[in-house]
Amino acid sequence: MLVDNTIDGDSRVQKSARAMAEAGWEVHLLGKAPATGGDEYLIGPARALRIPLKHLVARKTLRLRLHRLRYPLAYAAKNRIEFKQNQIEVDTAELLVGSIGDAARTGISRKRPTGRRVPHGVQRVAAKARRTWIAARSKQTPAALDARVKHDGMLENIEAAFWSAVMGDRAWRRLDPLPFRYEISFSAELDRLKPDLIHAHDFRMLGVAARYVARARRGGRNIRFVYDAHEFVPGLNAPGKKWLTAQIAYEREHIGYADAVVTVSPALAEMLEESHGLTERPDVTLNAPPKLVPSQRGAWATESGAKHVREACGLDDATPLAVYCGAAGPQRGLHTVVESLQYAGDLHAAFVINNLDGAYVNSLRTLAAGLGVSDRVHLMPYVPYDVLVGFLSTADVGIHPLRKGPVNHEVALSTKFFEFMQARLPVVVSDVKAMSDEVTRVGNGEVFRSEDSKDLARALNLVLGARERYAEPYERPGMLDEWSWEVQTQKYVALYERLLSDLV
Repeated sequence: MLVDNTIDGDSRVQKSARAMAEAGWEVHLLGKAPATGGDEYLIGPARALRIPLKHLVARKTLRLRLHRLRYPLAYAAKNRIEFKQNQIEVDTAELLVGSIGDAARTGISRKRPTGRRVPHGVQRVAAKARRTWIAARSKQTPAALDARVKHDGMLENIEAAFWSAVMGDRAWRRLDPLPFRYEISFSAELDRLKPDLIHAHDFRMLGVAARYVARARRGGRNIRFVYDAHEFVPGLNAPGKKWLTAQIAYEREHIGYADAVVTVSPALAEMLEESHGLTERPDVTLNAPPKLVPSQRGAWATESGAKHVREACGLDDATPLAVYCGAAGPQRGLHTVVESLQYAGDLHAAFVINNLDGAYVNSLRTLAAGLGVSDRVHLMPYVPYDVLVGFLSTADVGIHPLRKGPVNHEVALSTKFFEFMQARLPVVVSDVKAMSDEVTRVGNGEVFRSEDSKDLARALNLVLGARERYAEPYERPGMLDEWSWEVQTQKYVALYERLLSDLV
């Protein structure tokens, strides 16, 4: 299995690796090493290996080339300005000492310094010229360096259009060659393992796997390839048209090498089939969590000793508690949850998130303080995926406030959606299509208008006022089975067995 992240926090990838290893396959999960360096560990019987990415010489973009012409004197890095400013201080010190000359000597030493001193007037002229040169280069540097972080503009659009016209789907090589770093970094381990099947998680690994598979098949090896599409690439929240053009082309060039495609929701499966002209609709493996095993509920605790979210918040059973779990970002709508607390009585909100710092999370703290609800907002880090359902189960309601609009938001049946259900929590979701349709069908929660804090409070108050009624669907025989990883993983097992039947 291949993934383009550090594995930590990606529950679908961790669950997949563990499930396939427990089903009898020898599983090696390759991911990107964190800043602390590469390492190796076990996820159940599966081996996880995190590999440092090798560096490539960055291609000069159109913007960089034009900025080099516009700012020819700019330094290559900002720290060069500091070094040169230090040189000016050295020059100033030299001029001061040189202006005094021998007048400051006391005569205690009869020996004179060797070497011919440059005339003071020449030193002054040279120092002034150097200051002028450094000032000119320093002035141009910030504007020139801005081009390196610019991802979206007219120049990037021109570049995307030009290379797409010239190279077609091969244009990603010029627009975003990052996949090459993964390819050259993972290739040695893949060559050593000689896998019978490669399972590529998400679009970035699609090409890495496809190119390895192509080389292996050329050498006569009968290797199978599964592409696990986590999102609809054309609908990604992109930093710019150039980047998105590259990713679309990258997926389109390589998806034809796969033996099978799987994905995370029925709507996404239909979109992939249509957009790529697939001969069969991708299998759907829902991002469901493992079932809650009551005997394991107390087997894990946070660093502070809390075994569940209510305890982690320091709340008694009578205090109403809503919970969110997942990434923290503006598109996730967490600010709407904080805003809703001013209209939701004494409700508390717990956020089990990937990052407890950063601009967006700090803005949530500022927002809560301004609204006077800081004491009802609880921020805490991720907990392991295999205990998360039990950790969440002591809350009263789960909230998924995803922002409406982006394609991937509209078709998502996200992990947290099923985690709330396995924890037997009523759910309140924004009016994104797939999840709101499912909540309406099942009757296990309420829907609110995206980014409308008053409407979110309305929905929360309805659920909290009749919690048992909204939780009743979970008591229906077999209701939670289909939404469990234990059931979903059997789809992977069946797929692997079908693809590898001629190798067994």
